[in-house]
Amino acid sequence: MRFEAESKLVREAVSAEYAEFVIAITELGGVTALMGILALLFWWGDRRQSALVISYAIAGLAVMLALKTVLALPRPPEDAMLVALEDEREGYGFPSGHAFAATVVYGGLLSMSDRAREPWTVAGVGALVVAISLSRVVIGVHYLGDVIVGMLLGVGFVVAMNRLTRGVPAVGFAVALVLAVPALVITGVSEDTILAVGGALGGLLTAGRIDGLPDLQSRLEGVALAAVGGGGVVALQLVESVVSATLALGALYASLVAWILVAPVVVGHVGDRLVGSAVVDRRSSRYPDE
Repeated sequence: MRFEAESKLVREAVSAEYAEFVIAITELGGVTALMGILALLFWWGDRRQSALVISYAIAGLAVMLALKTVLALPRPPEDAMLVALEDEREGYGFPSGHAFAATVVYGGLLSMSDRAREPWTVAGVGALVVAISLSRVVIGVHYLGDVIVGMLLGVGFVVAMNRLTRGVPAVGFAVALVLAVPALVITGVSEDTILAVGGALGGLLTAGRIDGLPDLQSRLEGVALAAVGGGGVVALQLVESVVSATLALGALYASLVAWILVAPVVVGHVGDRLVGSAVVDRRSSRYPDE
């Protein structure tokens, strides 16, 4: 049961004048926003935990693509949409990918956090996931049953991945690759399945370097890392817009995930060289005759 009647009540509770606000909420469960958040957390925070959740997100994408294709349940009719959004009409409707992804990413981060037992933190994360999920119903691209099942599957998926990976990012990316290959077979070649395969492969090839990455030395270096890392991500996305060959696109997605994981090395080396040059310049100015 997908709760069609109940979904209509949810849609009718929000008028079209709030469409932009609802769309902003729903974007917090999209691939771009989630990967951006995970990249920043990886660069600025606990890299091992963030890398694990990146692997969860990629593995979850593969599972969701395969499951939706096998079930092949349609989205609500077009006249149910709050506003016309052509991109949101694509694909199948059950279960909700946004509800699942939001649960996996935000719930995965919470499960690894020291604040996972704090009621207010759990309530806050839960409210965010529910808001993202309900926004999909309000927009009219999912039924209430779609998002409920998506959230429940997300919780189960996080629990399963926590047990499988035992806190090792490389294992998470290996699981993602194992799941991505059959998803590619089931759904066929598409941008999303190539993202799953390429992202899993890129993470698997670079995850072993995570523990050896240099720590941030200052807030300035953190800003530089976000600028350089984000710039690299944007550059790869620009290349993506002109790439159509399957193998090239797969390599590009592998490079994208790999770049997120190794960007601290690049910034760290540049920072060390700049610091070293500054020290040499100061010594030369103090002792010009040496």
